[in-house]
Amino acid sequence: MKAKYNKKIFLVAITIAYIIFQATLVCAQELFFTYIGGIAQGGTNSINYESWINNQQGKVKSKGTVYGGGIVTTIFVHQFAGEFSLTYMQYSSNSTPDLSVGHPLATVKGKYFYPLSNVYQPGIGLGLYLDLPPASADYNGGAGANISFCSLFTLSSEIKTLIDIYAQYGSFGMGESSTKIEGGISVGVVYKVGRL
Repeated sequence: MKAKYNKKIFLVAITIAYIIFQATLVCAQELFFTYIGGIAQGGTNSINYESWINNQQGKVKSKGTVYGGGIVTTIFVHQFAGEFSLTYMQYSSNSTPDLSVGHPLATVKGKYFYPLSNVYQPGIGLGLYLDLPPASADYNGGAGANISFCSLFTLSSEIKTLIDIYAQYGSFGMGESSTKIEGGISVGVVYKVGRL
């Protein structure tokens, strides 16, 4: 079940990448500006764990915190942005069994920013995430979708700040058919490295 779910998420991600690639070919005359920088995020998570517990099938609800950081790449075209981030995330757990785990996380998002001013633009983003190996504990990986309310601050012609209040839902790679809901905030600072 989990393998089929991860395969569907992977196929959706490949389809989105293909559409973005085709749009790049069609709109070659447009200005695509590429930015790279760092990102940090943190929040809370709620895990619905299902598996064998003390020799019987059971369910556990766990709450904890999540935090991490890494790199982010963003491509801006007019009021739209495509974003890819690769972070290392640490999840804590308040339950028995202990569901704490750390692992890399890849996220891809498409964003739209409303042109409110030259300095500040609010927006919305939709995307997918994929938990990657290696993990600090026995973890089978996970995948899911996210939504974010975004803010874009243009500090100069070269530097932008991205702030997202996000929520995401998907599979959790411990147990059988376990899921997680996560919410928090991410802050990224990116520097223009050129035109795509």
